[in-house]
Amino acid sequence: MYRVNGSDFRAILAHTHQTLQDLTDTKGVEYSNSDDQLANFKRLAASLGVTPEFIILVYLTKHLDGINSFVAKGGELSEPITGRIDDAILYLVLLKACILESAVESRV
Repeated sequence: MYRVNGSDFRAILAHTHQTLQDLTDTKGVEYSNSDDQLANFKRLAASLGVTPEFIILVYLTKHLDGINSFVAKGGELSEPITGRIDDAILYLVLLKACILESAVESRV
């Protein structure tokens, strides 16, 4: 039986980090249309009267629902599960960035 050892896990972390960088370089630039990485969430939040954090949570939940279905039912869905996991991780990092930005703004 194969087991993920420490070296394997570090390789998974490195690959995931590179994948998140690549997603940010492509989708992040495309969606934000500005230097502000969170711009699209802010625009949508303003138009709906909610917070950017709420918008990010909605997007994150979509991916978590897909991950939940994969775990519950097994097998691939409409896209590879690893892609959904990478997207969920990225949305968590975006949420963290949004929360940190709000904390800095509230101190100014």
